[in-house]
Amino acid sequence: MGNLYQHTHTYANIQREKCFFINFLPISYYDKLIDTISHNDYEADKFSVGNFSLVNAKTIHAPMIQEAFVNIECTLKGTQDLSGAGITSMIIGQVQHISVEEEYAQGYEKRYRKDGFMMLIPAPQNLKTGEPNQSAIATINIEKYD
Repeated sequence: MGNLYQHTHTYANIQREKCFFINFLPISYYDKLIDTISHNDYEADKFSVGNFSLVNAKTIHAPMIQEAFVNIECTLKGTQDLSGAGITSMIIGQVQHISVEEEYAQGYEKRYRKDGFMMLIPAPQNLKTGEPNQSAIATINIEKYD
C-alpha cells in the first residue's frame, strides 16, 4: 500500500497494531469515505462518521468494513519512507485472508462496472503548461473482450 502519510491515524494504527485491512467499496460509498477524512480528529470514530458496519476478521484483530465487497486482511511486514523526509510511506503487508462477496467473485458484472472497483486519478499535469488538474475518481468500463 503506497503513499500513506506518516502523520495520519491510519499510519499510527498500523504501526501499533501490526495489522491492517484493505477494504474495497463501490463508488456509491465515496462521499461517506470523504466524510471520514473530513472528521479526522483523534476522538472521532471514523466508522461511525461514515456509517459503516464493522465485523470481526478471520485472522487479524483490526475491524473489517461489512459494506466492502472485498476485504484483504494483512499483517505488517515493514514500512519504507517514500519521501526520504518522513512524509509518506509504503506499507508492506502479508495477506492472511481475503473475503469476497459471492456476486463479485465471478465474472465481470459487479467488479468492473459502476458497483465495482474505483480508482483515484491523481491530479494529472497539463503536459504543455505543467499545471496540475483536479484529481478524479473513476470506475472501470470494459470496452472490449479478448
